Order: sequence, then structure tokens, then C-alpha cells
Amino acid sequence: MDLRQSTVFKLHRATTLVNRVSDEYLLTHHGIHYAPFLVLLAVRIAGPSPQQAIAHSLDVSRASVTQRIQQLKTSGLVDVTISSKDPRANVVDLTLSGRRLTDTAWHGLEAALDSVDDGVDDPGLRRQLDRLISNCTTALTGHNA
Repeated sequence: MDLRQSTVFKLHRATTLVNRVSDEYLLTHHGIHYAPFLVLLAVRIAGPSPQQAIAHSLDVSRASVTQRIQQLKTSGLVDVTISSKDPRANVVDLTLSGRRLTDTAWHGLEAALDSVDDGVDDPGLRRQLDRLISNCTTALTGHNA
């Protein structure tokens, strides 16, 4: 079988390309890479959040989120405080600059990605991706469906 024809390879390639398109738009128009932008977006959606919750929502390591948050803090886009519920946890919130950047960049990114999903059956693709995510989660936790 030709690896390039496998569903998993095509999904990986599509994800990589969407990330590249997103990164190119965000860097060119807003001076931020896609990965840290996703942290901003996660906090914008959920509100002030512990770093562990951000890592979980993005399905990345806490170390990865910690590195991104440090960059965002240095850029003045987030504030980081000690959690009142758990002194070992940091809570991340957007600064006014972070909210403005997130809102502006999100609207621009949506427009920039309009042509990327042109002709795609969005509801059908979402259903299939939900299935794939569920299957992967099951495989990772060692449970059979």
C-alpha cells in the first residue's frame, strides 16, 4: 500500500498544511505563531485557566504550554498568577492587548481559512474526525470499543 494514500497520512498532511497556512497568516498579519495563538484562543474561550487545563484543552504537554505562556507573558499578552485554589498551579488570563490580538487575529484567520475548506462537507468531516478522535482515545487508554 502506498503510504500517501492512507487515511492517517492524508489527515497528517492536511493538518500540517492547515497549520502552515494559519502560521503564515498569523505571522504576516499579527506577528504571532499559530501554536501560541492557540493558547490565547483557549484562554479567550474558557476565561482565566490553570496551565494544566490549557494543556488538556489543546491536547499538548504542560511543558509545551508553559513555554508558550512564558513567551506570551514576555510579550504582554497574558498575566500569570498563582491559583487561590492550588498554590502549585498558575492561572493564565489575557491582558487587554491579548484580548484585542486574539479577537482581531481570530476573525482574520477565519477569513484566511475560508478558501482552505472550500467544498468540504464540514458536518460530515466533523463527524468523521470525532469518530477518529474517539478511536484514538480508546486506543491510547487501552479500552476496546
